[in-house]
Amino acid sequence: MRTKRIKAVKFGLLSPKEVRKMSSSKIITADTYGEDGFPIEMGLVNQRLGVIDPGLKCKTCGGKMGECPGHFGHIELAAPVIHIGYAKLIFRMLSATCRKCGKVLLGEKERKRVLDEIELQRERQADVDVVVKQVFKEAAKTSVCPFCGEPKMVVKLEKPCTYIEIDEEERKRRLMPTDVRERLEKIPDDDLPLFGIDARSARPEWAVLKVLPVPPVTARPTITLESGQRSEDDLTHKLVDIIRINQRFAQNRDAGAPQLIIEDLWELLQYHVSTYYNNEIAGLPPARHRSGRPLKTMEQRLKGKEGRFRGSLSGKRVNFSARTVISPDPDIEIDEVGVPEAIARELTITVTVTDRNLEAMKETVKRGNKHPGANYVRRADGKKVKVTESNYESLADELGVGWRVERHLQDGDIVLFNRQPSLHRVSIMAHRVRVMPGKTFRLSPVVCVAGDTPVLLDGGEAKIEDLKRLWEGGERGGGEGEEGGEGEGGEEGEGG
Repeated sequence: MRTKRIKAVKFGLLSPKEVRKMSSSKIITADTYGEDGFPIEMGLVNQRLGVIDPGLKCKTCGGKMGECPGHFGHIELAAPVIHIGYAKLIFRMLSATCRKCGKVLLGEKERKRVLDEIELQRERQADVDVVVKQVFKEAAKTSVCPFCGEPKMVVKLEKPCTYIEIDEEERKRRLMPTDVRERLEKIPDDDLPLFGIDARSARPEWAVLKVLPVPPVTARPTITLESGQRSEDDLTHKLVDIIRINQRFAQNRDAGAPQLIIEDLWELLQYHVSTYYNNEIAGLPPARHRSGRPLKTMEQRLKGKEGRFRGSLSGKRVNFSARTVISPDPDIEIDEVGVPEAIARELTITVTVTDRNLEAMKETVKRGNKHPGANYVRRADGKKVKVTESNYESLADELGVGWRVERHLQDGDIVLFNRQPSLHRVSIMAHRVRVMPGKTFRLSPVVCVAGDTPVLLDGGEAKIEDLKRLWEGGERGGGEGEEGGEGEGGEEGEGG
């Protein structure tokens, strides 16, 4: 198989044309399931977007649940809305370009100098944002367009995404998303590099949404509660709101409703699309569930400790690992870690049965769940059997060469032991196991801290070096202590 080297990762914006092209279904109804319990056609969980129910087949790729990765759909918005993630960038571009010809308000000399500087930054693989910020700053100061002579008007951003244009007589006019889109469409492709934008991957007007991509159902699955009721994902809830307001807006506009009602519905559509992308916008009330809980939308899924990047990609819960509090034990060796028996019974090491260890493995299985016993055995045919109180004796008798025993952790086993935050290689080291009573990992104080670290001893301060001398002299100082818990009380470690 030919392998390819990744040259670069490029980010851009999806054009309305691309969104429609990659979409497998246009979504026109806010309903999800029909009375027969099957997904509604052109609804938010229709079978063209993928399947999450057993027995159904995807109408796009023909795959069953688990085989089909899911497919995007799209909603045609009745009116354009600002993408909340680009509200600030749009404001900067409106302030830096001519309202008539759309060109960046910089003279030819300045323009050439900036483009050369951006090119130089790219060659150095440095950040071009420094130069781009300067472009926005300089262009915003210009009062008359150097190309068409049109006087520049001041544009203000009223958060989160309302643009106000102020003329020379201090008269204010609100720029609707259609006006904003028209202005951004005027910006020529040749001027986009001045903003650090590659015209092949993005156009500024694409930040004003006309078509909304709908994620596959596999990214927002429906769950069935114990009562048999279906509960929709937060993203689906938000998409339902968007479709309903979108339909109301189109109906009112077609019926010739007053401008005030149209603007209110437009504002509401903008609110729902904004909170669909980010439900923690300053100055905007968060969209809530019926229970009053704020909805977890796109940005909340991705950012923070529990988000996709830090929670699901950088750090994952894995098998064969355990986590508890660390406490010191001066009686164990510096290369040992004291492991609680409860953890030693859960963590297993797979041993293949041979002629040499057959009897020892039989004894291990005979102990069942009592430490040091075994949790599972895998027969020679690959079938896995759980060791229980009712079957451990018969399994021990049956045990033969080629079987595999998943035995408990025992003294002398080598494990990786880490203390978070794991900032460098020395944070994760191999230790020998010593199974001990209690509920905490034990670590020799000698390896925890430097010799001159002050510690509390009988209410007073002492140094680790002084404690070492006391221990060597046979006098062991110490009083009653509290075992640290999660949070302020103690530190945590992981072993595996």
